[in-house]
Amino acid sequence: MTQSSGNVTVRLDGETRKKLDDIAADLDRSRNWLINEAIENYLDVYEWQKQKIQERLKKSEKDGKFRTAKQVSKVVDSFKP
Repeated sequence: MTQSSGNVTVRLDGETRKKLDDIAADLDRSRNWLINEAIENYLDVYEWQKQKIQERLKKSEKDGKFRTAKQVSKVVDSFKP
C-alpha cells in the first residue's frame, strides 16, 4: 500500500538554500511547497520525455528511418546563433 505523504531529507549547500528561500519568499510560499512543485515539474517532464522516446523508438523500428550524425549535426547547428 502506498503512503500518501512522507518525509525525505535533502542536503543543500548554503547558496542553493538561500536561492530557494528567496524564491519561496517572492511567491509567498513555503520552501516545502516550492520543493514539491519543482519535483512534480521534473517528474512531469521526465515522463513526457520517456513517452516521446518510446514513441520514436517504436516508429523507427516500424519505419526503419534514421538520420546520420552529419544530418543531425546540421539540424542542431541551424539552431545556434
